[in-house]
Parts: sequence; structure tokens; C-alpha cells
Amino acid sequence: MTVCNEMGEAKRRAAAPPKCRGCGSPITKENDSEAHIIPNALGGNLKPKGIICRECNTKLDAIADNALIEAFGDWPTLIDIPRDRGHNPPRIVNTRQGRRVRLEPDGSMSAIDVRYEVTEVEGGHSVEIAAGNWKTFRQLLKRASKDFPALDPIVAEQNARKVGIDDDDELKLGFDFSPEAIFGGLITAIWLFLIHRTGRSFMDWDQLLQVINSMQDHGGTFRYLVDGLPGLRGPEIPIGHKIIVRCVPESGELIAYVEILGILRVGGVFAGAGGPAKQIEHIYAYDVLERSDRSREFSIDLQKFNQQNWREVGLGPDDAERLRDHFRSALGAVFVRRYKERFSPSDVAAEGAASSPA
Repeated sequence: MTVCNEMGEAKRRAAAPPKCRGCGSPITKENDSEAHIIPNALGGNLKPKGIICRECNTKLDAIADNALIEAFGDWPTLIDIPRDRGHNPPRIVNTRQGRRVRLEPDGSMSAIDVRYEVTEVEGGHSVEIAAGNWKTFRQLLKRASKDFPALDPIVAEQNARKVGIDDDDELKLGFDFSPEAIFGGLITAIWLFLIHRTGRSFMDWDQLLQVINSMQDHGGTFRYLVDGLPGLRGPEIPIGHKIIVRCVPESGELIAYVEILGILRVGGVFAGAGGPAKQIEHIYAYDVLERSDRSREFSIDLQKFNQQNWREVGLGPDDAERLRDHFRSALGAVFVRRYKERFSPSDVAAEGAASSPA
């Protein structure tokens, strides 16, 4: 009877719904959510359920993930990164010459500034009309036909053409690498990843929010590992994601590293300890363009990894000039190259379209 009761209790515990790691409420079919560890808008693929409810997931979006997405600006649309769900939205982008254009994921661009200019010419007037959509364009044509009855709006519309940006103009794009923009989203990614892989969060909800706030203010124990994670061995993935969490046995420090789209590489001490600890190692690597998990192709050189001073490796937020140089170079090597590879030279409206990152 005792054995049967114990087995029944185990089954009841196993059948009990998981609780949200945020608010503690039971997760049900109605309130469960896909916890995109790296946001879908940045090509994230890991999306476990049963971790966090919709309401708390929305809170994390507002607190951390949305800023991380916006840090990449218009680049996800410009290079049209594959999404797990949906498509990259069109973006309104400024050019260096002060024009506004509508940028589509297929690379096409169209001017959106409304213009109605009349100039006198020999024998009459010249009317120049521009708009970002056909509805506004036709409204302006209607106005022009009233102002100038000789103008045939049907013929004018037939002769209208789609205009992008001039060959000597450039898109004004940037990238925000500040702790305020990116560190909150990276901490959230590690927190969710650890729950997904181990069932442990290593910090409760209130601690997570405190750490996010602290990291966004000054960076905390994280640094920019511009050369990648020391000791990581594996193939080059030009546009990919990586999350690596490993313990340093001697110190007990838990080291975490996140790489997003091959551009953003940040890592450091995620949790400290008072001495030796049980080994923890989790490696995740995802090729965004090929949509393939390549985690098995990576390993860690333990000697190189363990000898690092993780509070000093890489660059800190105060190394602003060196970070600007790095990200300017990385944007050209990764994103601009991807953009050029998508189109023949004749299709590229703004070669080398990156401005200096903000």
C-alpha cells in the first residue's frame, strides 16, 4: 500500500502543470507562451514552452527584448534574415542627403516624401509629384488636374515611375551597442536558456529584473568579447547565434557568452561562487541563413578557457572608440557583405550602405 501511494504521488507531481518562472502561476494551454530565447525578429529559433506565461513574457519584451531588437535598427530587413515566424517588416529609412525611403525585405526601395512642385517653363508649367503610395499620388494628380486642366491624370499615372534613391546617395543606418540597448536582452536570453537546458534559472524573477536594470545601467560583469569566446573551437558561421554557458571548476564562476547574428559578441561572469563547483557546460550554435542547429560542431579548449580572467577579458563599455571601430568593421564584414551577396551590383542602390554605428 505504501509503495502504491508513493507511485501515485509521483504521478500526480509529474502531471501537475509547470509554474511560470515569472509570476508563479500555473502554466496552462491558455496562458502558455513561446519563450523565444533570442527574439524572433533577430532570427531566433529556440522557443520552448512551459517556462513563462504570456503576461510575463510580454513584460520581458518591454523591459529587455524590444531594446535588443531595436539595437539592430534596419539591418534585419536590409539583409532579410530568415525568421522563425513571419517576415521582416518594411522600414522607413533616412538617407545621408535627407530623403526618406521605404525599404522592403526584397531590397527594393521607394521614395516616400510627398512632393508637389510647380515651376514655370516656356509655354506653361511643369508639375512634379511624388508620394510614398498610389493613394496619395492619385490625390495629388487630382489636385494637379484641377489646377491645370490641360493635364491628363490617366496619362500622367501611366508615365509615373517608382523611384528609389540616387546612386550617389547612401542609406543612413546604424547599430546601438550600448549596455542600455543590449545587455538586458542578453541576460534574458541566458536566463531562459538555462531554464530550457537545465530546469534551473540560477536567479528568481525579482533577481532577474534587478540584474537587467544593473546591466543596462553600466554593463555589470559582462564585456564585449569582440574576438569571440576564448577557447571556443568550431567552424565559422557568418550570420548565426551562439549561447554558451560553462562553469570554471576552480572558482565556481559561471561564465556565459551570447553571440547574435555574428555581430554582437558579449560574455562574462553570470554567477559567482565561493569555491569549486560541479561542472556545467552547454553549447548552442545556430546558423541563421541555413536554419540549422550546428551545436555538435563546437567544443571548448578547457586550458584556454579556464586561464582567462573573465572580469577583464575583451572590451568594456568605457572603450567606446575601440568598440565603434570594431562594430564599423564588423558591419562591413558581415551585414554589408550579406547585402551585396543578395544582389548584383546593378541592383545595389547604396553600396556600403552603413553609417558609423551610434
